[in-house]
Amino acid sequence: MDKNLKSTALKMIILETEHLYLRECVESDVDDFMELDKDSEKIKFMPIPKEAVSREFQLNNIKRLQDNYNNQIGLGVWTAIEKRNNSFAGWFALKHLGRSEDIEIAYCIVERLRGMGYATEMSGRILEYAFMELKLEKIIGLTNPENTASKKVLEKIGMSFNEKKLHNGIEMLFYSIDVKSYKRLHYSPTANISRI
Repeated sequence: MDKNLKSTALKMIILETEHLYLRECVESDVDDFMELDKDSEKIKFMPIPKEAVSREFQLNNIKRLQDNYNNQIGLGVWTAIEKRNNSFAGWFALKHLGRSEDIEIAYCIVERLRGMGYATEMSGRILEYAFMELKLEKIIGLTNPENTASKKVLEKIGMSFNEKKLHNGIEMLFYSIDVKSYKRLHYSPTANISRI
């Protein structure tokens, strides 16, 4: 790899874990994002507009995400890359929930990597980043009531169920964790969740 290109790629890395790293979204991600939005399991739990599978829509979305990196320092939607083979693994996000002040954690993993613990691994790292580096007070997570795997991820990273309510016209489960609970789980002498 060209030295300058490698340097640029490294500067874009946001977070990493044993198996994944996150970087800013770039235009060359467009085909991977399009494929992910065609995934039947994703569509089942995360309804998307029909135009989302178009190249133009995805390119505009990537441009919007890139603009947000400058407007919302520390927050964003990031492309996930599997370290083992440098392949597209999905996306993770730490972002405002709609127009509210609430900050949510969200993700979508490609089908071939589901069930391998990658979502839990990176979501745990994102919480650490949110609380210990960005000094945020509270993070929420939403999931479809039928998405058992996603509920397990949120619970494994220490989030607690709060309520079931409509979000964008869809009934969702709302989970949350605050910084005190996070520190108690991960940094107290009796912590029962290992640091990720």
